[in-house]
Amino acid sequence: MRVLFLVSRDIRHPGNTGGDIGLWERAQYLVSEGHEVTVMASSFPGALPRDTIDGIRVVRLGGLLSLWWRTFLFYISECRGKYDVVVVEGFGGSRIPRFTPLYVKEPIVTEWHQIHADLFAVQYPRILVPALNLLERLTAFVHRNTIVMARTDEWKALFPRLGFKPGNIRVVPACIGEDWIAEGGRTTISSARLVWLGKFRRYKCPDHAIRAMAQVVRVVPGARLILAGRHDDRAYEEELRNLVGELGLKGVAEFRFDISEEEKRSLLDSCCALVLPSTVEGFGIVVLEANARGAPVIASSGVPESAVRAGENGLRYPFGQITELSSGIIRVLTDGELYPQLSANSVAFAGRFAWRRVCSQYEEVLKECVRLRSKHDAAYRKATL
Repeated sequence: MRVLFLVSRDIRHPGNTGGDIGLWERAQYLVSEGHEVTVMASSFPGALPRDTIDGIRVVRLGGLLSLWWRTFLFYISECRGKYDVVVVEGFGGSRIPRFTPLYVKEPIVTEWHQIHADLFAVQYPRILVPALNLLERLTAFVHRNTIVMARTDEWKALFPRLGFKPGNIRVVPACIGEDWIAEGGRTTISSARLVWLGKFRRYKCPDHAIRAMAQVVRVVPGARLILAGRHDDRAYEEELRNLVGELGLKGVAEFRFDISEEEKRSLLDSCCALVLPSTVEGFGIVVLEANARGAPVIASSGVPESAVRAGENGLRYPFGQITELSSGIIRVLTDGELYPQLSANSVAFAGRFAWRRVCSQYEEVLKECVRLRSKHDAAYRKATL
């Protein structure tokens, strides 16, 4: 197959996120299976406009805000009729939706990780929320006849609310490299250290983890929380630092920014558990990363149950309920019988999402998409003879 990916950021973009990395991993797999792959993404300072990485042809055109019209020009001038299938971000990855079904003639697979209404309500000024919700529904309407890729069964069940046709929705979960799985695994509580990982954005709610620690240290005085990830919202980061001071948690909660992959693995290897208090998550690749290292996850109800299953690879609590979050943390830190079970289950759970296993499912969806278009074209030709 000849596959075109229309994404926001390639693997070398300094601002890439879990969704960007996940799509890159799928592109890598397709190349390893002999398919021809092109990735069109935004540029960044120092980036080559044309590049080849891991056998993938990369085309970088302008910034995130101009991708919507640069994508149109790039497709019309260089891509039309040259690919078998096109994979596009539907909503959330690009700053401005590209509405590719209006001009792309090849079969389209739309990546749509979550419904964003709850995220908008937390992340953006209230006056913008109605317009953003309307834009999401409009984008879904434009993509309604494409194959839509969901990460969990929960999102598959919810996506028809946006207008997607149930029969067009496919589920292929997040994946994790085999090296993460091969290296990880431990079944004892190595420390009373908790970790929060992610971009410092309001909808990810690291402030909930900080508030919970005020209650945790009363029961487990040695408990510590490390909040690690990338800068995103400096004003929010300052609010978090002030919150630590207000709650008397200096020395308990620590910030680490722009950590490397090696530092992330080291953190997960040395922590007791990952705290994931997000408003909403499409899946949460950090779940698999933590689980692969033997660390269970304490997740809010904003995280799909397919990603964190209560009593299996972690614990769950109702989003925003700080007391219940702190209770879950205390339970993980103090229950010597529960922890080995959760840790062992976590490693086994992550193993089910190994890169090659999951990406082979992805490949089959793309092939199905091509077959469906071939049948449609053959039927059309027959009807017009």
